Formats: sequence, C-alpha cells, structure tokens
Amino acid sequence: MEEINKEQEEFYKDLMNEFYEEQEKFDQILLNKKKEFKKQLKGLINISGLWKWLDENNSWTPEGIVDIIFTDEQKQGYSPHQCVRVERENNYLYMKVSMDEYIKGIKYYYIWQTSNFEDSYFGYLLFELKNGKYFKVSYNC
Repeated sequence: MEEINKEQEEFYKDLMNEFYEEQEKFDQILLNKKKEFKKQLKGLINISGLWKWLDENNSWTPEGIVDIIFTDEQKQGYSPHQCVRVERENNYLYMKVSMDEYIKGIKYYYIWQTSNFEDSYFGYLLFELKNGKYFKVSYNC
C-alpha cells in the first residue's frame, strides 16, 4: 500500500511540475506580448497609467490595434450610451463607459462583457489612441 501511495505522490509531483513549467512559459509569452505593444503604443496613449490600471483591476492580454465603427444600434441596458463595433469583427457591440478612475489622457473606454458565473467576468476593452485607432484588450476578473 505504501508503494502505491509513493507512486501516486510521484505522479502528482511530476504533474504539478509540468503545470508550473507550462505556466512559466505562458507568463513569459504574455510578458513579451505586453512589451511589444508598449513599443507600438509609445506616444499614442498614457501607457504607464493604462498598464497600472489594467494590472490593478484585471487579468488582461493585449489583443491588437483596431478601427471601430460607430453605430446607433443598442441593446437592452445600453440605451443611454454610445455604442461601437470593431471594424471587420462586427460580432460584439461595445458600450462607451466613462473612467471611474481618471488616468491622465484617458477619459473613457468601450467595453463588451459577459460572464460564466455570477462573480466571473470576461470580455474586451477598447481604448482610444491619438491616431484615431483603438487598443483592444481582453480581460477577465
């Protein structure tokens, strides 16, 4: 019986080591992706303020720099807000939201959000850039 327990213990130990190694690889890929976007966004948005706000509020990943399409289309609960869609994606309707916490130069963002459970949210955020495009971020919290 002790032999089986030791085998199980070794199996789970190896499994957890593999998990942590893969997590480290993923974390490094994400860090590199964020560094690449920092370079692309330089001079287009308050990067340090935005990064700090995103890190404090969400688990997030940069997705791209996109164009948006303004629309009069609205869904239930969106009526008093300006809505947009991402050009060439047209699957999500984003709602304009004023920043609760002021980040110098960023007064609003657009959001599409859904949830799996009552305390688990995920979606996309769009932040306006000085060149008229938007920085798209996926997030979960």
